[in-house]
Amino acid sequence: MLFIFLALIQLLLPGDGIVINSTNYKELNDTIFVLPDTTAELPYLGRIKVDSITEENLRTFFVDSYSKYLKAPDISVFLVYRVIVLGRVNRPGIYYLPSFASLADVLAIAGGPTPDASTGRIKIVNRDKSRTISLNLAQRRGLTLKDIQITSGTAIEVPRKFSISLEDIYKFAATTGILWSVYRDVIKR
Repeated sequence: MLFIFLALIQLLLPGDGIVINSTNYKELNDTIFVLPDTTAELPYLGRIKVDSITEENLRTFFVDSYSKYLKAPDISVFLVYRVIVLGRVNRPGIYYLPSFASLADVLAIAGGPTPDASTGRIKIVNRDKSRTISLNLAQRRGLTLKDIQITSGTAIEVPRKFSISLEDIYKFAATTGILWSVYRDVIKR
């Protein structure tokens, strides 16, 4: 049970973006990125180690940190993941999305699936793990990127539909005919 609990705690990772918005301190409004050494350069605070901060305590960390220097900072903070979208989408690329976005949001930002896309078996690759998920299932269950366990660096690949065209059938028939005539000639000898 402890292992399951620890798996649900998401620590900040290199590549994560931290979006900071303040209504009373506009100079804090920025997107800060977690660097490869798991530090982040924060306005007024400098470079801080952020590898022990979870997404859940992100706002508390920022409010507590800035309250030492600023009077009543009104701060909202959320995390954005660096997600790689590949395959059968109109604009494959790297996108930054909040953890509360859905899989449909990811595909929409990437220009939507192409007509030959198979959204029934989208491949999710996290570091050394790979799995598939259906877009319809994710939408029906209202799953977010966090629910699907997408983190920074995750690759989302939309595969091509399996389809057979008339041209494929002709090629198969022609190849089969050639192989049959070669086979027949070999047997006659």
